[in-house]
Amino acid sequence: MLEPNEKVVFDGMVSRLRADDPRFAQKVDRMCRPRKQLYLVMAILLWTMAPFSIIYGGWTGVLMAAIGGGYGAHLMAKRAAGSGESIWSSARRPRTSSS
Repeated sequence: MLEPNEKVVFDGMVSRLRADDPRFAQKVDRMCRPRKQLYLVMAILLWTMAPFSIIYGGWTGVLMAAIGGGYGAHLMAKRAAGSGESIWSSARRPRTSSS
């Protein structure tokens, strides 16, 4: 945990870095955003593998298909609910003692 004065210094460094190098800030923001396309691909893959696991896996395959299908549904819900806002966007930037 940072002390309040260290937090102010750190927030100032982050703000200056974002102002000096917008490409870096864009890359960091992109890393923090959820990957909606990946969620879609993984959900489709899980749903396509479910019938194969039922056919070739017996009762264990049915259990695996149910778990995979449920997680695929979770990924799709997560994809639909995502706001697209990154963790360090300007609206969510941590407050400092000067703000």
